[in-house]
Amino acid sequence: MWRGLLPGVAAAVVAVAPEAGLAGAGTAALHVLPREVVQGQACEVQVRVVDPAQVWATAGGRAVLLYRTREGYRGFVGTSPHTPPGALLVRVVVATRGHQVELVGQVRVRAGRFGERHLRVAPELLDPRLAAYERRRVEAATARPLPDPRWAGPFRLPVRGPVVSPYGVRNVYNGRPYGHHLGVDVRAKPGTPVRAAQHGQVVLAERLPLGGNTVILDHGAGVFSSYLHLSALAVRVGQQVRAGQVIGYVGSTGRSTAPHLHWGLRVNGIPVDPLPWTARGRRTPP
Repeated sequence: MWRGLLPGVAAAVVAVAPEAGLAGAGTAALHVLPREVVQGQACEVQVRVVDPAQVWATAGGRAVLLYRTREGYRGFVGTSPHTPPGALLVRVVVATRGHQVELVGQVRVRAGRFGERHLRVAPELLDPRLAAYERRRVEAATARPLPDPRWAGPFRLPVRGPVVSPYGVRNVYNGRPYGHHLGVDVRAKPGTPVRAAQHGQVVLAERLPLGGNTVILDHGAGVFSSYLHLSALAVRVGQQVRAGQVIGYVGSTGRSTAPHLHWGLRVNGIPVDPLPWTARGRRTPP
């Protein structure tokens, strides 16, 4: 049994081709774990290879970044409220010694139970051009992820305080629906230090129209964390940070109605619930 990097995950073989657990005359095997996730949680992909190989993976048609391990390769697949409930297929192509084999696994996605939150904001902050600009900035900052994981152990809560808006709730701004809240909001006093959830590299540190003062950290293996609405930044792009290092301070900049931290996590481009990645969230494994 392999030891996974997702906190609190126990290994389980979901689907391996062929039935014996090996494919391509015993050259490779695919493990996807856990068996089932709720929208917003993540799973882990492990590929065991006997010989040196090139490996590519997709999940739901999206590329999955894999990194080398002693046993083979490993990567992570995120889900969100936009991921359809049911079977999410993971496809892996293994090419070795002129031979190519495809392995197919799956994880079952269960529908999450998401409530609603109703907020009043300045009408100009609902301009779709602002959201489009911010999306481009985030996509550019996260386009070249570090290949290997930088973190060790569970992620840390960036700031202590009550979660006032959980992951996945539906946003209703000025009486109109505006999609899901793809992070968690933690209430804290203005100026409270915000700390890096894990080791990583700063790939964005600037003021955005909706996120306000924002920091994004690259933790490797396609995993990024984001920290929004800060009153001030304490890091710069390209800087290496350690878990627990101060990266900014709680504020209410951007599209915010009160001082708080919006903390988000992206896994290969999918915004997931960050709490299951923490020690606190181990009771709800990704």
